Amino acid sequence: MKEDDIHKFNRPGLAVDVVLFTIKNNDLKVGLVRREEEPYFGKHALPGRFVRYDEPIEETARMALKLKAGINPNFVFLEQLYTFGQELKRDTRIRTVTIVYYGLVDSSKIELQDSDKFHWHSVYELPELGFDHKKIIEYAISRLRKKVIESDFAFQLMPEEFTLTELQKAYEVILHEPQDKRNFRKKLLEMKILKPLKKKKMEGAHRPAELYEFRRKG
Repeated sequence: MKEDDIHKFNRPGLAVDVVLFTIKNNDLKVGLVRREEEPYFGKHALPGRFVRYDEPIEETARMALKLKAGINPNFVFLEQLYTFGQELKRDTRIRTVTIVYYGLVDSSKIELQDSDKFHWHSVYELPELGFDHKKIIEYAISRLRKKVIESDFAFQLMPEEFTLTELQKAYEVILHEPQDKRNFRKKLLEMKILKPLKKKKMEGAHRPAELYEFRRKG
């Protein structure tokens, strides 16, 4: 058989899985689907879908969110994360390679109530997972943390308007560690990614706090 005779090769299944993050009740949550078939019946897994022949892979990710999670993909920021397939038997049905996206969404834009199949779970208290999805989620969290430290990536999880206290809490939830208030605010101001709105919001019994929005480029 010739090396380039592609019609005679066994072909692996190509799938897309989505690690969907949101912040709710000061907790970083990931959306999971309870499996109703083998393999891994009864366990949780990331919303995913096999790639159709005439379907772009990002559309596959969007359809996975829509059909498996009931999430409107128009509200979700999607970015390709990594390709997993080094483990040859990660799926017992067929040799499968999955292209993983991670999605970020402001919790106010979606319904966070659990459905019969789709559930939100704290990334710090994950249920028993099928496939290699625990490893995938852990990898996604590490990448998310790296991105929020180096860029404005956390704003994908924030509402349009927010206080610096709310933003700091979001960073603390993602990084899973407290942030020094003074240093945190100094770094943000140096990055020049915040735009003051000349509006204020009450935060508990304290004096009103200034509201900000993300300074969009272009």
